[in-house]
Amino acid sequence: MKKLRCKNWEKYQHYKKRNKNFAVEQRWFMMYGRELITERKYMSLKPEVRDFLVTGCWCIGSQDNGFLPSPEDIAFKMRMDIETVEEYLSMMLKLDWLEEHDIDEYQQIMDEVHLQVEDNKRNNGIEKVRDVETVHQQVARLARKKAVY
Repeated sequence: MKKLRCKNWEKYQHYKKRNKNFAVEQRWFMMYGRELITERKYMSLKPEVRDFLVTGCWCIGSQDNGFLPSPEDIAFKMRMDIETVEEYLSMMLKLDWLEEHDIDEYQQIMDEVHLQVEDNKRNNGIEKVRDVETVHQQVARLARKKAVY
């Protein structure tokens, strides 16, 4: 089984990997409008196909690090029939807007992203470190230990 991903996904991310706001699900992504309107490959697409690329691929893909859900899920979210979605996805692959990844590649990429997100949380003090014992906890532990003797 293959997973589809938006091509060059990292390029369109405002939050880079070391940023504290970097996440699996991006609330927004960068769309280089000036670059797109001068790109013949993009502007030669029919308007409904461009809409599918932006909304059906980039917006929906932003919910999972650029990876797309099943065609059925896309069809539901776009309120389109499954045949049209499959046709557009095939077209996006042929036109090099999407790329295919094996499930193992997908899992490896997502594992790296999750590790990076956790690392960012620790480094930026966003996530409370549970393994550190406070001074008050140390005193209470030592007092309990002393009371046992």
